[in-house]
Amino acid sequence: MQEINIQISIELIEQGETAVLEQIAMQLYENKVFTFSQARRLLNYSLWEFQKLLGENHVVRQYDQDDLAEDIEAIKSGLWDG
Repeated sequence: MQEINIQISIELIEQGETAVLEQIAMQLYENKVFTFSQARRLLNYSLWEFQKLLGENHVVRQYDQDDLAEDIEAIKSGLWDG
């Protein structure tokens, strides 16, 4: 089993649940545990909202074959919200 350590500051916890979930989603995405779609769905964010969050926090968007496959499947099934 792969382990990952997520760093959450006390200041962030004091900002509330949304801030903590955003940090968790970004770290899981940055560490390639979650795809872009998985991370944004954790937050219930649109593609654009999550992209903006990544940009504001200087997290580089990684787009690989898994992301492409998820996007194609979402388009085919009518679930695309991009």
